[in-house]
Amino acid sequence: SWTSGCTVALFGSRAPLAQGGWAIGQRPPPPRRKTRPRLASLAWSMDRGGFQSCSLDEGVGPVLPKWEKSVVVSALLVHVADVGLDILVILLFFTSAQWGFLLGSAGVVLGAWVVSGLYVSFGSSGNAAGAVADTGRDRAQRFLLNFTQVQIFAEAYRCIFQGGETDYFHTLRLLEALLEAAPNALVQLYALALWAGTSSAPAIALPLLRASVLASFLSVGLGLAMWEQKVQFRASCAYIMGVAMLRGFEVASRTITLALFSGIKHPYGLIWVLAIDYAIMVVIVARHRSVHLTYGFFVAIPLVLVSLEPFVWRRQDHAVPKDSYYGVRVLESIVMWAFIMKEQSTIDSQVDSYPLWIMGEVLALTATLGLYCLLPFVWRAARRQELSRDVDDWGDDKGEDDYSGSDGSYLSGNEEEGGLVSTEEHAGELPPE
Repeated sequence: SWTSGCTVALFGSRAPLAQGGWAIGQRPPPPRRKTRPRLASLAWSMDRGGFQSCSLDEGVGPVLPKWEKSVVVSALLVHVADVGLDILVILLFFTSAQWGFLLGSAGVVLGAWVVSGLYVSFGSSGNAAGAVADTGRDRAQRFLLNFTQVQIFAEAYRCIFQGGETDYFHTLRLLEALLEAAPNALVQLYALALWAGTSSAPAIALPLLRASVLASFLSVGLGLAMWEQKVQFRASCAYIMGVAMLRGFEVASRTITLALFSGIKHPYGLIWVLAIDYAIMVVIVARHRSVHLTYGFFVAIPLVLVSLEPFVWRRQDHAVPKDSYYGVRVLESIVMWAFIMKEQSTIDSQVDSYPLWIMGEVLALTATLGLYCLLPFVWRAARRQELSRDVDDWGDDKGEDDYSGSDGSYLSGNEEEGGLVSTEEHAGELPPE
């Protein structure tokens, strides 16, 4: 399913805490009622076999509903706008000799394209026979197609005109949102605070950077909302729209606040706050033990800007549980806003860019207010349809065991991993309310 593909791509498989087995004093978890092929090496060496096949693999499929075609078209337009504006911003930094911002923005874009290309090139043969049949030339061709942004147009064409599934298309969109849109929004907001409002910046800088940042917010909101929709059995339109708005508010609040704080504490403020936040995320991943710590080092990178996992996943299935994540975000926001208010006199002394700083403060506070006003409603709706990230066959699980975990029990992660309770004595019982 699309769920297993994204889960393994971002988190890898659940693995023992130690190389040789489980921690001392723990026993292995009870046997699984269902099994899933596990990842052998890299986190992205999962292939398209983890997703529902598109029409290229199995011929023309059923015609997509009209609403789903509209979603694909909208997502493709957002993708084109976001990537196109990012390229224009890179050219702007180059022609204006803004080498620091150029390095940051170009590094984000190229890094996102490389990672996405590796995912496509190493992830197109889900079975062993396909992996053996693949040649280096085939993988290089797939890598170049995705690196040059051709692959996502091909996937959109298959979905719209050949009735292919939308899963693989939305996976490519999700990678762009997490790896390119969110980090580039921060870089461009940083440029808005420090450079775009000065007399040395060309007139096109302000509208171009604003448009690019807005496209990034839309890309992140839509990408994460579609992941939320794909992992569920049934999701209402109102819920998905609420998630999209919340995700947009989340990335806007985080990146604008970071840009304001970094502008005040330039040049090392941004580096320090991201490094500290990354360390906190790694510690939470290690303590929560939902994913192996090796994968935690990679998962924590995008977590510094936005929470990844769908809200409907159980707490023990999150790399960083939502309550811990947003608790850290609240504390960090309080600390950063304390510094911003303390240095308000510095902002008032800005002659050319003063309106930009004030507008940034207003937008950051508005986005933060919108995030925490929507969060309780989305959270409550998600708890009503809570499910496990390790469900293997949605068709089999629709009628029963909706709340069963990967180990076939309803115990918490610590109880299961520690072997404190046997599942045999609970056989046939219903999960607690």
